[in-house]
Amino acid sequence: TEKRLGPLRSERAAARPGFSVVAYDPDLDLVVDLQPWEDAHASERVSVLPLLARASAGQLWMADRLYCTLPVLQACENTGASFIVRQHSKHPRVIQEGDWQESGTVDTGTVREQTIEVKGGRRWRRVELSLQTANDSGDLVMWFWSNLPDTISARQIADLYRRRWSIEGMFQRLESVLDSEIKSLGSPKAALLGFASAVLAYNVLSVLKRSVEQAHRETQPASWEASIYHLAVHVRSGYEGMQIALPAENFPLEKTSQGLAERLLALARLIKPKAVAKSPRGPKVAKPKEWLEGKAARAHVSTARVLKAAKSDKQT
Repeated sequence: TEKRLGPLRSERAAARPGFSVVAYDPDLDLVVDLQPWEDAHASERVSVLPLLARASAGQLWMADRLYCTLPVLQACENTGASFIVRQHSKHPRVIQEGDWQESGTVDTGTVREQTIEVKGGRRWRRVELSLQTANDSGDLVMWFWSNLPDTISARQIADLYRRRWSIEGMFQRLESVLDSEIKSLGSPKAALLGFASAVLAYNVLSVLKRSVEQAHRETQPASWEASIYHLAVHVRSGYEGMQIALPAENFPLEKTSQGLAERLLALARLIKPKAVAKSPRGPKVAKPKEWLEGKAARAHVSTARVLKAAKSDKQT
């Protein structure tokens, strides 16, 4: 954040106005819960506990290795929910380990599992995924802890955890499309309110996206997908004019979810699919990092002089 608050002007360190722990449903593409925290130095492992207190039986919670702690895993299991959490390098101490059982292969490598026991007599499963190629962090082996029943195979657990990365895409869309992190908001309450407003707007756009895809599913190829970015551009460009030109009677409030769904589908059929189509990105091209001398990296040049020199070179 920019240092706009008076008490921060004597601080040289970068200021952080807080953070939010978010629960995201990849099936619905919706943020289903959010826990804001004003103290940016608070523990995310503690901040997630209010979210887990609202978990329920039949749910599956997936989390990164940051949340691989006994209080977090126990809080999830106490609600009757299941979890898949990647093992931390300093994971909770294992009291007893069972023998490894081979479980076959998945697209990314081979899988095996074992039974583990932790403090309190809780017995969970540990799944090991040996990757064929190292991931972005250079890891060749990944471990997951889970309390899912044996009816769910270890291969399914490994495949399910791969979906956790969809939350990273959601955060990227929040920042790039909806400006969820406004740097000029220095007050923690203001920054968190701005982020929560962006999350609410994301959920609205996600519902619109699903409505458009459902309305045009029969006329478009199976790979066709609507873009939240293009939908946001359409809303931003037309909403203010519609408020001025059209009276409120044209936007009646639907009292039932079925009525709302039918109205959304009717409006979505009026949208041209090509105008909001998502453009799939091609594969990234690996570029080697070039070494640059520190003196050259810290050097300054005059833009005007460089442009003048380039212009004179063209003329000669």
